[in-house]
Amino acid sequence: MFDFDRELKSYLQKEFITGEKDWSIKGFIDAKKKIYPISLDTKLLSKILELTILPLLIDFCKKRKLRYYLAENQIQYPDVTLEGKLLRMKKYALDIKTTYRTGSGKNIRAGFTLGSFRGCLREPRSTRYSRFPYAEYNKHWILGIIYSRREVSDEKRVYNLDQLPTIKSVITDLEIILREKYEIANFIPGSGNTANIGSITNLEKLRKGKGPFAKYGSGIFEDYWRDYLRNEDAERLGIKRPYCNLEEYFRWKKRREQKKK
Repeated sequence: MFDFDRELKSYLQKEFITGEKDWSIKGFIDAKKKIYPISLDTKLLSKILELTILPLLIDFCKKRKLRYYLAENQIQYPDVTLEGKLLRMKKYALDIKTTYRTGSGKNIRAGFTLGSFRGCLREPRSTRYSRFPYAEYNKHWILGIIYSRREVSDEKRVYNLDQLPTIKSVITDLEIILREKYEIANFIPGSGNTANIGSITNLEKLRKGKGPFAKYGSGIFEDYWRDYLRNEDAERLGIKRPYCNLEEYFRWKKRREQKKK
């Protein structure tokens, strides 16, 4: 039986991560074969990691005769859609997320942002925000790439091609986490003033998929976030915020069901 997450994770660990868990990307090269080191800018690192792992995802799909559809623009959900006989002709959504460890390495910085709790989650039959209607997806996967940052003192130095082996990667200790979205989602938004779902930040719980929604399943996760309102959202609508955590959500849900009777 095809074990999607186990096989994909095993494949990526073999092809994407070196034996030392180091990053094979060292910098940018120009037409004169000069190499410019990469900075620790998180947006830049995130984009490069995404660009380098996408070809491996495509190769994985081709070898297993899975059809794949890439997002048509930067804000479309998900990054990759997969379907095929091995997936029982069901659509799988796969979003690529990156972040780095903090402090002792037991947590990640601010968690992953797991997509908007507006958009396709509230319009599941529409393709306004997603490659295919959200309702057509059987599972929603998060491919998380976690790394440790390495301070590099010679960021502005320019190298020759024969100096490539001496260039230290700006990130190291790469790790791949592949979990269904509801397993690692938190009950609060991501950092900042965003309308994005946040993830848990404890690394061990991320690895095991032990977020607060894990024991309730994807249905509760989606229902929670579909009706979730921030303070500013509730104020704009002129209503009281219905809930801000799971305990309040279940009380709200019970009252709502009682009103329907």
